[in-house]
Amino acid sequence: MEGDQPSYVEAVVVDDGKIVFAGSDAEAMKLKVSGTVVKDLEGKTLLPGFIDPHSHFIDSLVLADRINVSAPPVGPASSPDEIIKTLTEGAAAKGLKPGELLLGWGYDENLMPKGQTLSREQLDKAFPNNPVGVIHVSMHGAVINSKAMEMFGYTDGMPTPEGGVILRNPGTQNLQGLVMETGFLPMHSKMPTIGKDQELAAAKAGQLIYAAAGVTTAQEGSTTLPVLQQLQRVAAQDGMIIDVIAYPFITDVAAILKENPPSTFGSYNKGLKLGGCKVTMDGSPQGKTAWFTTPYLTGGPAGEKNWTGGPGIPVDAMKAMIKTCYDNDLQVLMHGNGDAAIDFLIAAHKEIGAADLTKDRRTVCIHCQFIRPDQIAEFAKLKIIPSLFTDHTFFFGDTHIKNRGLKQASFISPMKAAIEAGLRPTNHTDAFVVPVDQMMTVWTAVNRPLRSGGVLGADQRITPYQALQAITTNAAYQYREEASKGSIAVGKRADLVILSADPNKVAPETIKDIKVIETIKDGKTIYPAS
Repeated sequence: MEGDQPSYVEAVVVDDGKIVFAGSDAEAMKLKVSGTVVKDLEGKTLLPGFIDPHSHFIDSLVLADRINVSAPPVGPASSPDEIIKTLTEGAAAKGLKPGELLLGWGYDENLMPKGQTLSREQLDKAFPNNPVGVIHVSMHGAVINSKAMEMFGYTDGMPTPEGGVILRNPGTQNLQGLVMETGFLPMHSKMPTIGKDQELAAAKAGQLIYAAAGVTTAQEGSTTLPVLQQLQRVAAQDGMIIDVIAYPFITDVAAILKENPPSTFGSYNKGLKLGGCKVTMDGSPQGKTAWFTTPYLTGGPAGEKNWTGGPGIPVDAMKAMIKTCYDNDLQVLMHGNGDAAIDFLIAAHKEIGAADLTKDRRTVCIHCQFIRPDQIAEFAKLKIIPSLFTDHTFFFGDTHIKNRGLKQASFISPMKAAIEAGLRPTNHTDAFVVPVDQMMTVWTAVNRPLRSGGVLGADQRITPYQALQAITTNAAYQYREEASKGSIAVGKRADLVILSADPNKVAPETIKDIKVIETIKDGKTIYPAS
C-alpha cells in the first residue's frame, strides 16, 4: 500500500512491534536469529491492518445484550410481526424479568412490507410490563413503548424539539413510538452502559468483533462523558487489544474538556486516544432526517409535504461547538448526509476558520453521502476529508432511489469523483448501522451493488486497490497517523492482516467472500484468539 498501484514484497520482518524490513525473502532470512518465528503465508495475502474511519465502538460492548431485529442479510426480521417474534424469543433466552429494559437494534421501516411500521402499541401488547426500545438502523432514533417512554421522560403531547422527529398517531398528539434526532436525545443520553464489573470482558469481546474483520484501529464516533470514562477505565486495566480513537459528542464536549484538556488529545494512552470533536449536522437519508436543499420525493417521516429535513442540532449550537474545537486546534468530525448539511459545513468552516483556511485541520465530513460535484471542488480547496459510506448502495440504495430519485441516488458516496478531485476519501461501516465487514466495504466500493440487483452509480466504481487505500493509507492520514500506520513500510507499527485471497487479483464480485485469516496488532496475533 505504498503507492498509487499495488506493489508487493516477498517478506516482512517484525521486531518489537515494528516493521524492520520489507523486501526479498533472501534478505529477510539474513535477519533471522535464534527464536525468530517464521510464518509462511502459503499463498495467502498480507496487508496493513485495516483502519476504521468511522464507527461507534462503544456499541460493540453492549451488542451481545441487545437483540438483532435487522432485516436479512444482517438479521432475521422482515416485518413488524417478525421483529416482535424475535424480541419475544430474545427476551425468553435472556430470562427477562418484569421491569427490566429490553433493547433491539436494526429497525428499518423502509424494508417493512406494504408500508407497515413498528409502533408503540405493538410493543405495549407484547411487553406490557417492560420498557422496550428498538434502535433505528440509522442509530439516530428508536421505536419505544409506553414503559420506555416513562423511563426516558417522554409524554403524550410533549413538543417536538428543534431538529427532532417525534411521530404522532393520526389526528392526535399521542406518541406513535418513533423518536429521531434531537427527539431521540433524552433516550440516547440515558442509555444503560455495561457495569464496571463487566466492562473489561465486554470491551475485549467488542474489540474481537473488529479484529475478526481485520481492523486494528477503531473509532468511537460519538462519545459521551460516561462512555469516555468507561473506555479510560478499560485502558487503565490494559484492556485495549486494538487502538480506539474517541471523538466527544457535541453535547458532552464541554464536560469532557474540563477533565481532559486539549493538550491530552491526539496521543495514545494504553491504546486509547482522544481524536477531536464530533458534530452531527443532520440525520440519515433512509430515515428521512438528512438535510437537503430539495424535497424528498416521498414526503417526510410523518407524512410532511415538501419535506427537506433539517439540521440535527440548532445551527448556533453547532457553530459554537465548531469554534470551541477550532480554537483549541482539535480535529472536528462533522456528520453530514444531505447536500444542505454539507453546504452548512462548508459555510461554517469558512466562517470559523477564516483566519487561516489553508491550515491543516483534517476536518472530516462523516458520511458525506449526497455531496454535489461543486461541493467536492470546495472540499479540495479547503482540504476537507470526505469519509464516505459505499455500503449504503447495497443496504439502502433502493430506498434512496425512491426518496431522492435515480440521478441523485446514483452519485451517493462518489468515491471516484473525490479521488479525481485530488482528495483522499475514506470509507466506513458506521457500525453498527451495518456490520463491521471490511471486505464487504471494499466490495461495495468496487461494485456498487443494489440489494434488489443491478448497480447504483456505475461511473463511481473504483479499483480494489483504491478501495483498500480508503481503509489503510487514507484512513491513517485522516487520523494524522500516516507516519506510523496504513502501509507495510520500515518503521511503521506492525499492524497487519492476513486474508484468504488478494482483493486485487480476484473477480470483483467475489471480494466479499474473502476471509480474514489472522489479525496482528503491534506484532502480536489478536485474531484468531489463541
